[in-house]
Amino acid sequence: MPKYRLLPLMIAMVSAGSLHAQESAPAENPQDESLEEIVVQGVRQAELNARERERDKDAFSSIIATDDVGNFADQNVAESLQRLPGVTLQKSEGEGRFVTVRGLGPGFVTVSMNGNELASAGEDSRAFALDALPADILSSIEVIKALTPDMDLNSIGGTVNVNTLSAFDRKQDSLQLKVQGNYQSYKEELNPKLTLNGTHLFADDTIGVGYSLSYEDRSTVVYQVQHHSDSLPRYVTPDVSTLPEDYQGDTILIPFRYEARQEDAERTRTTGSLDLGYRPNEDSEYFAKFSYTKYDDLDTALREYYRFGQAGSGDIVYTDQNSGLFGLVDTDLQQQFFIQDGTSETTAFSIGGENHFGDGWMVDYTYAYSLGEWTKPNGRRVQFRARDLPMLGVAGPGYIRGEVVAPDVLEALTGSSSLPQSGGYGGLNGYQDGQRLQENLLYDNIFIEDSFREDTIDQISLNLQKDFADSDFINYIKFGATAKQRSRDRNKDRWSVIPGDYTNGCEGDEECLQLAGARLGDFATFTPAHPDIQHDFITLDDAEHLLAVTTPIAKYSDPLRTGQDSVTDDYTLSEDTAAAYFMGEFQLSENSSLIAGVRWEQTEFTSTGNLSIRNDRFEVANEATVLDIAVPMEGASSKYDDFFPSLHYRYEPREDVLVRAALWTSFTRPSFNEARAFAEFSGRVIVCNDIEDSLYYGECSDAPTDIGAQSLEDLSATSQNFYVSPDNVINLGNPTLTAMKSVNFDTSVSWYASENLYVQAAFFYKDISDFIVDVSGIQSSFEDMPVRIPVDQVQEFYFPPGQVYNDVNLTTNGEDAQVYGVELSYSQYFPMGFFVQSNMTLIDSTANVGETIRTDEIQLPDQADTTVNLTLGWENNDFSLRFIGNYRSEVLERIGSCSQADKDADMASGLPENCATWADIYHDDTFGLDFKATYQLTDNIKFYLDAINLTEDKSFKYFDGNGYSRGNMLFESEDYGTSYQMGVNIKFM
Repeated sequence: MPKYRLLPLMIAMVSAGSLHAQESAPAENPQDESLEEIVVQGVRQAELNARERERDKDAFSSIIATDDVGNFADQNVAESLQRLPGVTLQKSEGEGRFVTVRGLGPGFVTVSMNGNELASAGEDSRAFALDALPADILSSIEVIKALTPDMDLNSIGGTVNVNTLSAFDRKQDSLQLKVQGNYQSYKEELNPKLTLNGTHLFADDTIGVGYSLSYEDRSTVVYQVQHHSDSLPRYVTPDVSTLPEDYQGDTILIPFRYEARQEDAERTRTTGSLDLGYRPNEDSEYFAKFSYTKYDDLDTALREYYRFGQAGSGDIVYTDQNSGLFGLVDTDLQQQFFIQDGTSETTAFSIGGENHFGDGWMVDYTYAYSLGEWTKPNGRRVQFRARDLPMLGVAGPGYIRGEVVAPDVLEALTGSSSLPQSGGYGGLNGYQDGQRLQENLLYDNIFIEDSFREDTIDQISLNLQKDFADSDFINYIKFGATAKQRSRDRNKDRWSVIPGDYTNGCEGDEECLQLAGARLGDFATFTPAHPDIQHDFITLDDAEHLLAVTTPIAKYSDPLRTGQDSVTDDYTLSEDTAAAYFMGEFQLSENSSLIAGVRWEQTEFTSTGNLSIRNDRFEVANEATVLDIAVPMEGASSKYDDFFPSLHYRYEPREDVLVRAALWTSFTRPSFNEARAFAEFSGRVIVCNDIEDSLYYGECSDAPTDIGAQSLEDLSATSQNFYVSPDNVINLGNPTLTAMKSVNFDTSVSWYASENLYVQAAFFYKDISDFIVDVSGIQSSFEDMPVRIPVDQVQEFYFPPGQVYNDVNLTTNGEDAQVYGVELSYSQYFPMGFFVQSNMTLIDSTANVGETIRTDEIQLPDQADTTVNLTLGWENNDFSLRFIGNYRSEVLERIGSCSQADKDADMASGLPENCATWADIYHDDTFGLDFKATYQLTDNIKFYLDAINLTEDKSFKYFDGNGYSRGNMLFESEDYGTSYQMGVNIKFM
């Protein structure tokens, strides 16, 4: 084992030994796992509340209590969690969305409510979007970083558990109202938020009711600049045919596209929870808990594209390696106006109880149900475009820029007397120089999408525990079982057409026929606020009218929704899991104990999906006949199981010192997108002529008529005159994937010096096996692929038996990864009311992602080497002032491929084109500074003011780049400005 892997263990042993040598007093070690809700005043008391809860837990955890959540300037659960050690935040449009725990991304983190996993109908990973949960309707949030056998171990990173408000936890009647206004600097609107929560005890405190209600409107404007999300930068040299002489300079690496985006979001969150408890006596408790969250997201997006990638061979006019400036012809200027109204709903319900009986026996039982639904009906856009334009572009670490220029500008740069492929500039119908409103942009695409996801989890669990009050060695034994059934369904239908190609869909409607060939100048327009958008856009009202009139054109083009775009992402899956465990706690000495146990987990996974092939070359314009192919893939499945042992050691040498160490195992199941059943021929299918006496014998094309085919019948499996080319790109899901497994080591030393001073150091290491990786460009026949591809049911094409395909992309198990790091926490309260709260996390990682992707090791995606949280504040009985800073170092988000074959190809060409380490995408380091002030007017009324992102920090993501790009090249920037919140908390009882 490498030396660094032993470092945490050595430090823990030395720390434990030195502390044991000091005089010590026996410390109580409470076994009560209930989390008592303590309503506190002030930052100091809130932190003490959280520290005490962390200390009482069997597993190493970080906890935020109710008032602690309210004391930070946070919008949702995700943003509250970023204050904790070992947790980093992933934002979307300026708002926290997902969390990474100890260097492992959101897919490695399980999110539960009241101890039961929450269903998620969001993205097709396992990540749960926490932005839908307002933090102030919860009693506590905990991040469990070292799991015991009685917990769900499907979480290599850790488990985030949110707890709803309980009257038995708060132990009193209460009623609180929060009224807030939010203002974002770019939106310039005041948005309301109302929160009501309360607890009530009845019948001599045997019946408890806790409830929370929250409603919030939040409007934001975000300015973005992006490269194309999928296509990579490319190497170019001037090659336009009219250059006065051949170019002799260096090749440069230029962006594929430049996008300026203005995202205008209107988000509404409606959330409620109800907790009913019944304690008829000291030995019995029964509960029913319900929560509901509805998250509406209306997003209107303005996107201006400068499509450098349209310039192909013979269209590169000018490059300058020193400045990065380049000139192109045959490019497109494109505008898109998106309107997307999505709704996410999450429902969670659980009932259960706990009974004590006999001599120290306890049984608890729970049934839990969770439903996640995502609906985006009628997502839509209109698109305007001008083609054949000359452009200049430039890119660097923090910018991409494009601009349409007159042909004579490029001619002057190159000495060329004329430029081809620039006919879209000028003239009566072309691009008009210097005009913000480009009246001649043609309405050339209508896009409609209906998207739905549903995720359901049913779970039942039973636990038995025997306490040994009279034993000097064993405190308790515990065993139990859990059965969980999960089902997931996704359906997406999409239409994307050129309106003028399907005017039959107008069914004679004159306005529809007229608008099918409209130009931007036919509509009302406005100037967007985004500083990098250079042209005016159609107004929202006119965009909606244009969509309403011409939508029948799109729906006419594929009435049965059988096109490839409407079937390739459809799937169903089911995941049935069973688990059983046995564990016990052993008292090793008066002040040390050990929890030892093992958990067995079994997973049965099945999925259905489609084999989809794009086949539109023989479709007839203006006819509603779709020839794309979709064949159901049935019965793709896998089954796997394993044992997961663990040891958790706890040692309290003094009342003020706690030492923990844990050696435990866990796993993470594949994401839904990785394991779902599907097979897709990317792009139009390529076929090859196999007629020996044909003029085109042996030639291949995605346009069959170019190589001798006269009709679709010529391509059929019956004729076998043409065969599907081995050079088609095939994308596969892999339902045979098994879970990734991890051996984890954790140790920590906590010093509770006093109520005013707290210090903690925690060390961790994870060794992950069966690491799931994307494998691209492998060679495989259908017979050797991990799932059965039903090409025998495709009669339109001939697939030669045993043929090896050269470019197959799929996901597989097989590699490994390691994560290791340290978490340091320090809090101190000084005389006169000053205080500091801080933590720092240092992490390193290595991962082997497979020889076909990368020959060298990489760090894990989503892992930040350094995260620092620092709060400096002052408070007295009436006022509290705090500056809250958060720093996160750069993060690797995506990697470029670099196999040995790539290196060999680059060695032969002399250009680092195939070994694309330059395409690694990093999220730059970030620093945010927030301010919070509170004023306690009376015992029951408190006012507060939050200022969020005072530093106006922007998000930057960039390609790593190389000398040909002059270093880093911007991938995406996001500017979300500063927000302010002002509100009042009122206690009625």
